[in-house]
Amino acid sequence: MRLTIKISRLSNLLFFIKKTKKYSSMNIDLQKYFLDETLELSFYAQNNTRIWNQIRKIIGKKNIKEFKKFIASFSFDFNSYWNKSFKNLVLWRRYFQNNEFLFRQTLLKIEKLSGIKHFLVSKVPIYLVSDSTKDDEEINAWFSWTPSQKSIVIEIPVGYKPPNNYFPLSILEHEFFHLILRKNKKLLFQINNIAKENDKLLRKISNGMSNRMVFEELLVSSFIPEGYLNEKYFNQKVTPFTYKPKDLLEWRKFVAYKFYKTSKRYVDDNIVIDENYLKDLIELVGQNIKNPL
Repeated sequence: MRLTIKISRLSNLLFFIKKTKKYSSMNIDLQKYFLDETLELSFYAQNNTRIWNQIRKIIGKKNIKEFKKFIASFSFDFNSYWNKSFKNLVLWRRYFQNNEFLFRQTLLKIEKLSGIKHFLVSKVPIYLVSDSTKDDEEINAWFSWTPSQKSIVIEIPVGYKPPNNYFPLSILEHEFFHLILRKNKKLLFQINNIAKENDKLLRKISNGMSNRMVFEELLVSSFIPEGYLNEKYFNQKVTPFTYKPKDLLEWRKFVAYKFYKTSKRYVDDNIVIDENYLKDLIELVGQNIKNPL
């Protein structure tokens, strides 16, 4: 098992243009594509040819020539930024590679929780991109999944060096957890059903995200990076949370704290996440929306 970590100049250039809103000087007919999240998904592929093919499918053949010309016009100015950010991304690639053994140990437990065996980690490319708009010490990660293709993108502030702890590793584990859950169709069906049955409840904390994804975020976070798995493998205690959550991030911390004993039992006893766990989790959310702390 090896992590497949990619650092693509083209992916970073496209990401840079979108994040910095450089597309505002583009032809008005093409600007709309940069506002569509579907286009950003096409920025990531194993090689440049595939990236351009993916973009062509979205914007159409008649627009691709103008689109390429516009992107190329930023290439020279991007060089100085890229020289700096590339060196930092290499440090981050080394950070994840150096911790692969610990990553695999944790992933084996996630597989057991999800009722899945032998998830092919190497088949999931991890794209590292530098975020020029952030200067804090916090990475952002997200996953993309289709039946034929899956990937993870990690957005790293340009000045943020790899830390002397494992929290970024736990964020990567969180994204892989989402992908592994999709291999267990029965469990995914149960997650979908409970989210649908509690639509009105979850809508109160969704803030634009789909209710199903909100529920799945709470489920995964009850284990990692906020929950017991982070303590068991990465030596980071679960943070006490004793006030009413105000946003999804606080809800994630809240359920991780309140579900500590339950998640610990499932992890240590090798219990697959089941309907009881899901129902208890949604009940916890409901109780604390109706009867806040």
